[in-house]
Amino acid sequence: MEQFARILKLLGHPDRLRILALLRRGELTVSELVSVMELSQPRVTQYVKSLEDAGIVDRLREGSWVFSRLRSDGDAVSSLVRGVLKQLPSADPILAADRNRLEDVRASRATRAERFFADVANNRGQLSHEFLPKSRVEAMILAQLGDRTFDFMVDLGTGSGRILALLADRVRRGTGVDLSPDMLRVARYTLRDERFGHLFVQQSDLCQTPLADGVADLVTVHQVLHHLDQPVDALSEAMRLLRPDGVLLVVDFAEHEREEFRDQYAHRRLGFSEREIADQIGASDFHNVVCTRVDASDADHPDLLVWRATRTTTRTPELVT
Repeated sequence: MEQFARILKLLGHPDRLRILALLRRGELTVSELVSVMELSQPRVTQYVKSLEDAGIVDRLREGSWVFSRLRSDGDAVSSLVRGVLKQLPSADPILAADRNRLEDVRASRATRAERFFADVANNRGQLSHEFLPKSRVEAMILAQLGDRTFDFMVDLGTGSGRILALLADRVRRGTGVDLSPDMLRVARYTLRDERFGHLFVQQSDLCQTPLADGVADLVTVHQVLHHLDQPVDALSEAMRLLRPDGVLLVVDFAEHEREEFRDQYAHRRLGFSEREIADQIGASDFHNVVCTRVDASDADHPDLLVWRATRTTTRTPELVT
């Protein structure tokens, strides 16, 4: 009872409620909260710290940036906080002004992301293929998942956040991890719309995430393995994250001979055979491995392969093509 009394006391402060109402719309840094709320940084920092200490808000560091995130674990505290936030009057003039200033902050963030996007896609030429629309691959991903919906999705190596956005309607919660702060800014731009409010991204080595064992019932690894020295490490991390009967979905290039991809796109591997990844997945306690080939749309790109597997406790690799 004491914990709930403390939570209710914290929620009784108007400025803390303003912070939570803003974080309900997405992750923000303290400096962004300061810009929106027009309060001093020490004051906002103090409010955020008290919310962190109470377990209402999570703190997420990415290089020199620190994001605050409203917790969404589904426990009693999170349910209480979200219940209170739902009752806040949307027409309140203070909250309405906060929302308007938040749009300015998002516009500034979008400008920075677009600059990086243009640099990567048009100037450096690195990773640009990952930003191109892959409608047939995305259709295949949706087909592989069928009508199933998921409680918690983890996207390893989330990049631009495209796969999180694609599966937004299929998951109750989703988290994308990526080691690059620049790519995470692009992902936040991709997920800027309020309909993606249940999706988050964070900085992490995709092979050693800070997430707990068995937290996810869907893990996706989209065009990531060809960048890794040890692709099996990512598959092992996926197995650790998946609960029994959870689904693993892997998308990557089929074997090809485009040596220029090593320099142009920083590829370490020139694609994979159907059997190679299927065997690695099977050796990592997955079964019912299904592999589907998607032909490239033009001769300048290799074919893509989509693997789907289900986590199990047995080691019986099986490939179905």
